[in-house]
Formats: sequence, structure tokens, C-alpha cells
Amino acid sequence: MIHYQPMAVQQATFKAGLTRPVHRWFRLTPSFGADLVRYLLAQLHCDTTDTVLDPFAGAATTLIECQQLGVPAYGFEINPFLHWVGQSSLQWALDPVTLSERLQQLLIHSQQQQTRVCFDNLAEHGYQIPPIHNPLRWWRPDVLTDLLILKAQIHQHCTTTAETDFFRLALAGVLVPELSNVTLGRLQLHFIDRSQDDIDVLSCFAAHARNMIADLAEQAPASAPAQHFHTSALQPAVTLPQPINAIITSPPYPNRYSYVWNTRPHLYFFDFMNTAKQAAQLDIDTIGGTWGSATSRLMKGVVQPACSAVEEVVLPVVAQIRQQDNLMANYALSYFNGLATHLRAVQNLPRKNLRVAYVVGNSRLKGIYVATDELLAGLFAALGYENIRVERFRRRHSGRDLYESVVYARQADDSDSKR
Repeated sequence: MIHYQPMAVQQATFKAGLTRPVHRWFRLTPSFGADLVRYLLAQLHCDTTDTVLDPFAGAATTLIECQQLGVPAYGFEINPFLHWVGQSSLQWALDPVTLSERLQQLLIHSQQQQTRVCFDNLAEHGYQIPPIHNPLRWWRPDVLTDLLILKAQIHQHCTTTAETDFFRLALAGVLVPELSNVTLGRLQLHFIDRSQDDIDVLSCFAAHARNMIADLAEQAPASAPAQHFHTSALQPAVTLPQPINAIITSPPYPNRYSYVWNTRPHLYFFDFMNTAKQAAQLDIDTIGGTWGSATSRLMKGVVQPACSAVEEVVLPVVAQIRQQDNLMANYALSYFNGLATHLRAVQNLPRKNLRVAYVVGNSRLKGIYVATDELLAGLFAALGYENIRVERFRRRHSGRDLYESVVYARQADDSDSKR
């Protein structure tokens, strides 16, 4: 049931997309790679007659890959910024020549504004500093000024929503870490001193935008456009136009990763959020969220299993964690309650001959080994799936026995000739 099939880091992680057309438009570090998606499509025997769902779609890696291959696909994403990134990344009908001309206009107008606007007179010129806590921790005053100027010029001079989104996405693609006071860690952003760095907002933006335009010039029109829905994987509030045949996805891992933190500067800079409460609520609503209130809500009491499957499969491990720490036990059980809630929600979606591949990561919580892949396999079995197998493809940096894995399964009540 469990076997080890090594895969290079370059293939399995976000690094695979750093040089791939369209995938390179926005880098989301805690995400799986385009090469891994293509591998999973082959493992599930997906072709252009199938419809793929990624219920934790993030920046739409699965959807981009499917659209490039002509495979119909849907995505769910609860983070409003990531949903917008994914939706914008799937729009390939823009004219590269027009975009190149617009880029030059944006640069000229931004340069003109730079001669009269500085950080101290932003308000006089109608610029609003992002309502993120301590914005100057995130951006140098001069860099933030240039960012706000460019953002305003994009909105003022782009003539269509698609064009505006394209250049906003180009700016989002370099906002972190190139133009911020942070560096990218394995899971989180870390603040660094960039007071002496040479940071040129317009040059950085222009170089990235030109790469994106070049990708569009080479990209064939989408033969099977993907749809990205802004909704939760736990309770999807959408009606899918047609049945799904495959799920390829990667839920957040149970290692106290904040679903908000890596996109927090984007959420506030691009006006998706304006209060701290909104960020905290987003982590509460996600699987494995640990931002602010999402953690404080778990500090007291004892979280109960959401269903008999969780009680049977997960509770023994949680009981071991609870002997060490009640908070982390509650966190672990809440995480797997969320997974089970999601899996049960899948049963309400239109589907046919459903095969699934979930990319997950094992963890240690308070010294207790949490084999997420085995536990998810157990949940699949308890919920009536069959042909369940675990393929461990990569050892994680944090421990020799911590793996990233793919959990495969299919619905037992479906007749499927694709095995």
C-alpha cells in the first residue's frame, strides 16, 4: 500500500514552475510543481475527455497545466488574492503587441509621477498606504511610494479589466520578495534589512511583465478553458457545469503553516482586505490555519471528531499528542476534521468514474509522528473509496522520516475502465 518513488525537488515543488510559461507569472512557495501535476495526470490516466478538479487550487498550478494540455478543469480557492491570481493567469486572449505598448505607457506615466510624489506627500496626491500593520516593516518608504504610483497608473491607463488584471498580476509577481523587506523561507516569509539594497520598482516590474507578454506570444489559445471558483473546499458554494472525473490537489500540510501569512502583503496591497480581522477569519475558515484567532480558539477545551471516520482513524494519534499538549492535539484533530469535511463535500459534487490524487506532507507535532498520508488513506477507506495506495516521493527537509506523498484512491461505487 505504501512505497517510495523518489522525485527530484525541482519537479515536485514550486521550483518546477519558475521557468515554465505562465506558471512563472506568480510564485507561491508552499505549492506543488507543474511537473508533479503532469505526472499525476498521467498516473490517473486523464485525457481531454476527463474533467479535473483542484479543490485547493491556490495560484492555479493544476488549472494552468490542464489548460495547456487541453484538459477541462475546475478549481476552488478560498483566499481571495490567490483566487484572483489563478483566474488572471488563465486569461490568454490578450494581444501581446497591445500589452507591450501599454507597458511603455505605464512606465512613462509612472516616471512622471515619481518626479512629484514622495512618501511624505502621498496623501496630498490621493495615494493610500495599505492598511497592513506596520507597513514600513514590509516596504521601504521610497519603494512603497513607487509601488503605489505604479499601481495607480495601472488602474488609470489600462482600458479593460483583463488588461488591468494582467499588469496587476505582473506587479504581484514581483511584490514579494523582490520589492519587499522579506525573504522566502521554507514555509514562511522572514523580515530582513534591505535598507542598503538597490531596489528599482519599475525595472523589476517591467522585466517580469515582458516575460509574461513573451509567454502569451508563444502560448496557444486555450482549447479547454479552466474555471477558477472563489469558494471553500470544505463547503463549496458552486454548481459545477459538468461532472468531475479526477481530483488532483494538495491541501495545506499539518505543520502549523498559516494560510494567510505568505499572501498577507498581497491581500492588503491589492485591496482584498483592509482589517486584521479579515485575515484572522480566513485562517479560521481554512484547513490547518494558524493565524491569530485560528490558534487562540483551540487553546481551551477538547475538539471532538467531526465524524466516525475521524474518530476511528485519527483519534488514536491525537490522543498521543494530547498527552503532551492540548493545543496541538486540538489543532491536529481540527485539521483532520477539515479534511474529512472536505471529502464528504466531494460526495455532493457531480462526478463520474472519480479517481483522486492528494499530495500531502507528514509532520511531527510535539514529538508525535503524524503520518498524514496513512491517515488520509484511512479516511478514504472509511468513506468507501477503493484502490487506495500511498506513494512517498520526497523526504522533507525537517526530518528523515517526514515525507511528502501522493495518496491515490477511486470511488468504490463507480465503474471505471481507466485503471
